[in-house]
Amino acid sequence: MKLLGITGGSGSGKTTLLRAAKGRGWFTIDCDALYHGLLQTDEQLVREIAAAFPAAFCGGKIDRKALGGIVFANPEALLQLNAIAHKAVHKAVVQRLERAKQDGCAFAAVDAVALIEGGLGALCDSTVAVLAPTERRIARLMQREGILRKYAVARVNAQKTEEAFSAMTAHVLRNDGDDEAAFAQTCETFLKGVFNMEEKKYDARRKEVLAAPKNGYDRISDADRAAMDEFCKGYMQFISTCKTEREAVDWTREKAEAAGFVELAPGMELKPGDRVYRSNRGKAAMFAVIGSRSLSEGVHICAAHIDSPRLDLKPNPLYEDSEMAYFKTHYYGGIKKYQWTTTPLAIHGVVAKKDGSVVKVTVGEDENDPVFCVTDLLVHLAGDQMKKSMADGITGENLNILLGSRPFADDEGADRVKFAVMMLMNEKYGITEEDFLSAELTMVPAGGAREVGFDRSLMAAYGHDDRVCAYTAFLPLLGLGVPSRTAVCVLADKEEIGSEGISGMKGEFFETFMGDLCHAQDVCMRRCFENSFCLSADVSNAYDPIYAETCDRRNNTRINYGTGIFKYTGSRGKSGSSDASAEVMAYVRRLFADNDVIWQTGELGKVDQGGGGTVAAMLANRNIETVDAGVPVLSMHAPMELVSKLDTYMTYKGMKVFYEDR
Repeated sequence: MKLLGITGGSGSGKTTLLRAAKGRGWFTIDCDALYHGLLQTDEQLVREIAAAFPAAFCGGKIDRKALGGIVFANPEALLQLNAIAHKAVHKAVVQRLERAKQDGCAFAAVDAVALIEGGLGALCDSTVAVLAPTERRIARLMQREGILRKYAVARVNAQKTEEAFSAMTAHVLRNDGDDEAAFAQTCETFLKGVFNMEEKKYDARRKEVLAAPKNGYDRISDADRAAMDEFCKGYMQFISTCKTEREAVDWTREKAEAAGFVELAPGMELKPGDRVYRSNRGKAAMFAVIGSRSLSEGVHICAAHIDSPRLDLKPNPLYEDSEMAYFKTHYYGGIKKYQWTTTPLAIHGVVAKKDGSVVKVTVGEDENDPVFCVTDLLVHLAGDQMKKSMADGITGENLNILLGSRPFADDEGADRVKFAVMMLMNEKYGITEEDFLSAELTMVPAGGAREVGFDRSLMAAYGHDDRVCAYTAFLPLLGLGVPSRTAVCVLADKEEIGSEGISGMKGEFFETFMGDLCHAQDVCMRRCFENSFCLSADVSNAYDPIYAETCDRRNNTRINYGTGIFKYTGSRGKSGSSDASAEVMAYVRRLFADNDVIWQTGELGKVDQGGGGTVAAMLANRNIETVDAGVPVLSMHAPMELVSKLDTYMTYKGMKVFYEDR
């Protein structure tokens, strides 16, 4: 980033030059305005000025006119104030310039009367002094700031002479006339020339050797934009319907069978173009389209997980307290517990009865259904609660679901409300309280996906993590012809709790499915693995400027910059990461560039901030080349998450060309 330093006396016209720079798209800082802002927000600065000039401190703040009256009449006092102010302004300017640089700004300008003596001149690539006759400066100050001539004269006389300003800068602009428009044009001409000779000289090479990421909407074709809108309509229906891993498996299995997939059986003969799948106990699934090349040459895998953070019912969940009925819950996956209070919730899941029958339960999604919630403490009585940390304000044991409050009118037994609730469930589903012992019931946010923003560019829903990647990995298979390499889609369970268990990615289901595929071609499964490639489809955290301090802005995925490709995930020292090789990253770059897939790269927050993992390491541990790829998400793991339509569609497009790649 090239930085121009602008200096000159008050009222000389520096602001006109700064405004022209801003109009050209430069990042600009007015140090005078910055200093005035710091007087309102920088407590340390105010304390130091108040200690040095107590007469200018009144009502808890600095009286600027009183302070000016003191320092402009006393050179020693002005030097003392400058020493305090320059330090604070310098620090604030450096911080703002660093953020602008990280945001990709090519040019910046800073306007400061004390540019050189305040230390900012040393940061500049070039400097300019704006000079104007003394009487013009005085008149401008009186008009602009509504001050008396005496005060304006004192301010001008306290500043350096024209000769001093000229001697310390590389360029000089004179503002001698009365024509403001003419001087504005002079500023435009100056800005065009101050850096542009060098920029034009290296412009072609600059584009060749430097990365310049662009917003996806500046790159997407009209055809992709139209396809994106249609694709996202389908996704919103899916994410509104599938709120548990069981529901996602049922949905994908139904769509697969309609597209000609059949259940894979051991010993089945397979030929190119065959479409097979297998469900893992209704909670995970795998799908494959057999390619023209032997499985010994490897397969192309897209692996995602279909579970999301939620509130699971405990084995003995139902109780009554103070004539209100509740469910006890145990949260599943990483959540901020306070986010789940006062949120409308629905019940999803199954109950397996002693007779072997399985009952599906869904309450809270139909507009005529009731919803449920976790209550919170009213703010009037929350003084002690609000002194606690956000992690401790709501405890896991208090995430209890309110179910009802009306007892049977004629019942005289104990727990009348609990009994009334249980009777309603018994009448509708034929279950008893003991059946909770063999149930998988969970509480999830009620309601469907919604478009977000006036431009409808975002989608809000529960469970984007990671069903948005599951959908984008699965859907390309439905229309896939005969691929060169066999295309495999893995929809795994239990990622949110470490991928453990029989339906998690650490289980043997993957080997069983792949083993049956390889056996059909008399291929060694381990040889297949070592020649395979996997896109581990999982979401990433999108950069959120409200929480900028948690991220490395240069290495974070952003909304609308396309699908995110992660060389590694993990936490801190890359713990839990598969860390893809340079060759793997180069393959993805080449594939996406050749097929107009808009993509970006990133990592999960600052190095020591935290981090997270995906199923990538588990695929890599099986000797499969693996890299993470997925959709950036805002408010990840909250009851309502946000994704971009563009990023979602580009993830689908990336998975599709990956399956199709020869």
